[in-house]
Amino acid sequence: MKNRRKHPRLPVIKNLAKEVFISTDAGFFPGLLMNLSAGGTMLMMHSEIKVNTQVCLIFDFDSLKTDMITGKVTRNERKNLIWNTAIAFTDMKDEDFQKIIEMSEDYTDCENKISLGVTDVCDKSCRYYSLCEKKLKI
Repeated sequence: MKNRRKHPRLPVIKNLAKEVFISTDAGFFPGLLMNLSAGGTMLMMHSEIKVNTQVCLIFDFDSLKTDMITGKVTRNERKNLIWNTAIAFTDMKDEDFQKIIEMSEDYTDCENKISLGVTDVCDKSCRYYSLCEKKLKI
């Protein structure tokens, strides 16, 4: 199967769920960050937000603090009482885009080293460090 993604994803919920609030014309809605790339994000939400809804969000984590990012809901799938909401980013500052790219690169580099059996891959200069909960974390 061909990978249609333009940017590598960070599987945030795999290691540590992070809460994000998105803003729409209808108000603010909380969600848990499932994954993140420079092109968009997937959130687990208790509220349905219709496809094509314009949204705004800000990431405020230790290693990822951004200005306002705008996006559009591209997919919304119900799983029992939870909605998996995909958001494609439509506008963000270049610096924020670059931060997410760099975090993705460090995450991918770490995963590759672990798959090769390297055990001393972790260090605090990793730009994914504050989101990471791997057993190898220093």
